[in-house]
Amino acid sequence: MQLGHPRRAVVGFAALAVLAGPVRSATASGIEYPLHFQQFAAAALTGTLAGAVLLTLSLLRGEAMLGRRQWLALGMLLVPQWLGAPLTVPLIRAVPWLHETPWGVPFLLALAAPLWLGLLAALELVTVDVPRAVVGAGIAGIGAALLLVPVDAYRVAPDMAPVLAAHVALGILVVFSWAFAVSRLVGAGKLAVAGSFLLLSGAGQAAFSLLLERPHWQAVNWHDVWAPLLVAAAVLGAFWWLWFWLLEHLSLAAFCMNSLAAWTAALLPGFAMFGFLSLRGDAALAIALGAIAVAVRARVAEEQPLALGLRGG
Repeated sequence: MQLGHPRRAVVGFAALAVLAGPVRSATASGIEYPLHFQQFAAAALTGTLAGAVLLTLSLLRGEAMLGRRQWLALGMLLVPQWLGAPLTVPLIRAVPWLHETPWGVPFLLALAAPLWLGLLAALELVTVDVPRAVVGAGIAGIGAALLLVPVDAYRVAPDMAPVLAAHVALGILVVFSWAFAVSRLVGAGKLAVAGSFLLLSGAGQAAFSLLLERPHWQAVNWHDVWAPLLVAAAVLGAFWWLWFWLLEHLSLAAFCMNSLAAWTAALLPGFAMFGFLSLRGDAALAIALGAIAVAVRARVAEEQPLALGLRGG
């Protein structure tokens, strides 16, 4: 099969999926437990440590400092993260007329990233080529997830409409922020970019912890925190360095398949142990892998009439 991207970009995409799926989820839960599940505080500590290490490595490698365009791009990438914080379940429940959607709704909307990119491109809000095959692969990926996600996990009641609309808008904004950032980060040192992003993100998470978790702060035994913190920071730093590297070296359309790839990677350990025992699970994994393969090799040039041999006579 001829790939539409360099082999190292495809390998990096697979590595990012593993980091984002089983590895990062395991390390994140490991640091939250000794911090008494104060999620914002855990994210602030992990992000700040990982960012400081990456920036130190950037200085040692002699990477150039970021300019105004790069800082603007990082700020745009962080806007969806900060706007999404109020959509966490405890905060939604604090407002009587808001009702949270089931967990499957934001998950499926994240899988729809290729569709959001196609929509933004069709509306000419972003100047990105989106192969039709990638949009079809995104739809197939959602179908694969629906084979395993329980119906109750994405059933939406009328009183959930405001939160559902917020999740849809946030999903579209996330993809727009990727398109906004990609051209502004080309050529910038990825250690400097990832480290700066993590420091900004850590500052934001610390602010949210101060505003929202302070009444629930508990004493922490730092002896139990350091080991999982170092592991989580190492994984987080590697994840974001690779994320920014792929943002430049993959087409944005293929990059939008990262949520599906992470979910598929999370399925692989279970399939390795219990594979072929569930027809729905096997079908879901096969469809997801096929969708990812199609998206990675898809190129707009192959969909042009001349490429298809439809030249006028």
